[in-house]
Amino acid sequence: MRMRPRALPAAAAGVAILLSGCGSSGSSAKPPAAHDCAPVDNDTTARHGASHSPDLSYLTNVRIDPEQCGDRVEFTFRGSTGTPGYRVAYLPPAGALVEDGSGAPVAVKGRTYLVVRLEPAATADITGQELVRTYTGPKRLAPPENAHFVREVVKSGDFEAVVTWVIGLDERRPFTAHASDSRLVVEIG
Repeated sequence: MRMRPRALPAAAAGVAILLSGCGSSGSSAKPPAAHDCAPVDNDTTARHGASHSPDLSYLTNVRIDPEQCGDRVEFTFRGSTGTPGYRVAYLPPAGALVEDGSGAPVAVKGRTYLVVRLEPAATADITGQELVRTYTGPKRLAPPENAHFVREVVKSGDFEAVVTWVIGLDERRPFTAHASDSRLVVEIG
């Protein structure tokens, strides 16, 4: 197909506009700020998932990774045990800022709270003669400077095969939760 000469500048402009949103790893352009990104949807309803194993899943790592248009909080479990069942939901401060078992108050930076409940799960293996901690990281994780929405991630419980973490945010944001054989990923956008 042959284009008319007047159509070429318009077609070139259209291609330039389409490509302007794309970058390469060598690009010096800054990624868009999270507020410039449109969320895929506005879904803030609770997410649930069944356990991949009837046995306890042992948490080994928690990390916060900023992404181009949001933040990702990743929970990693010891490979052979798979992921536990999970429930990720926004809770009011009265339900979110309470330590499991004791009921003691828990401070978390932010104004709204996304609570991650993992069950059956633990941060230490007590099946042998000695206690073996599988999660040796901090109870409080500060996000990297370039995080968009996460203000703090705090462990609020490890009691009777339930491990609970609270993700503090400045505002209620849409999120997704996906489990694989050894990870639960909560993406906040």
